[in-house]
Amino acid sequence: MSIDVNKAIRELLYEQDAVIVPGLGGFTSTAVPSTVDYVQGTVMPPSKKLEFNPNLVINDGVLVQHLQKGNASTYQEAGEVIEKFVEEVNQALERKEIIEIPKVGRLYQDYEHKIRFMAEGTNFNADAFGLPAIEFSPVARERGKGAPEPTAPKPVATAVSEVVPPTAQETVEAAAIAPEPEASNGLLQKLLPWIVLLAAILLALTLYVIFRGDKPGQQAGLPSENERINVKPTFEEPAVPEKGQAVPPESTAPASSAITPATPPADPKSQSGTAAQPAQGKTVPDGVDTEEDTFEPGKQQAYLVVHSFGVKANASKFAQTLAEDGYAAETRKAGKLYRVGVVFPQNSPQDFEKMRQELARKYKAGPKTEKELDEMGQ
Repeated sequence: MSIDVNKAIRELLYEQDAVIVPGLGGFTSTAVPSTVDYVQGTVMPPSKKLEFNPNLVINDGVLVQHLQKGNASTYQEAGEVIEKFVEEVNQALERKEIIEIPKVGRLYQDYEHKIRFMAEGTNFNADAFGLPAIEFSPVARERGKGAPEPTAPKPVATAVSEVVPPTAQETVEAAAIAPEPEASNGLLQKLLPWIVLLAAILLALTLYVIFRGDKPGQQAGLPSENERINVKPTFEEPAVPEKGQAVPPESTAPASSAITPATPPADPKSQSGTAAQPAQGKTVPDGVDTEEDTFEPGKQQAYLVVHSFGVKANASKFAQTLAEDGYAAETRKAGKLYRVGVVFPQNSPQDFEKMRQELARKYKAGPKTEKELDEMGQ
């Protein structure tokens, strides 16, 4: 005779708020009132939110007694069936398999060796058993024309001589100037969608102007990304008078200039198209970067930290996952944490950001450098 533990769990969830499987965990349910979904147009009946707590492992005897009564077995036999069921479930979870409990949900183990649960969606509220979701649609009402508003009584003339009847032309002009209330309301309703659309367009244009993403190096006055900034400054040599030529007048340059005149070059090659070196005695102006670009493609490596762990075993397991995915994984200890990251060749400055985006998308993380983690205190 086979005893179905899954069926017993499903039956007890209609009667109990918590069903504990000794050695595995407990299924707990919380009452949820009826809800109204105005988007889908449905009314959901009262139900129970089902969750799984792996810390509830103590045997309360409810599941064992239910199996004993439903299968006409002894208490010891029911307990042995539960122990065998829990052992099979744990072995399957260690193999990264998904355990399905019919009409209850699915159990699986994440990369941190924690048991997770996905509910099936069954309503275990016995009071609302069999109640389906009700669909509804809003009722459109047409506003009818109301009764005409009472008009104020016209003042009565006290004397016949004071009453002056209006002319026909004045009556026509007054009727043309006074707008009808219903006509103005109808015009406003027609123009309202266009006014809202115009306001939305103006708002979008304003946000675009404020938050538009300009590319780095394209602002006015700044060189582009491909232009080099750290180049050696060049200076023009002072003009040397030829033989028989008059000496030019004294220069009008300020006396505090940092550049001193140099002697004419002795080598005639310096007068040709080849570039001449700055003469001795010249000083480079402050703020000019004369350092050569030392970046050599293919000879630099970068290290990005994907995750940090407090347990060394978890760090080793994640490093093995990175290695299986084809990355050069490396684990470095920083204080009490173990940082697991990827070492990769940096052939161009753009490779760093490209690898950062790839790791963030693949492992749902925020890869950072060790310097960034140190500044954040992680």
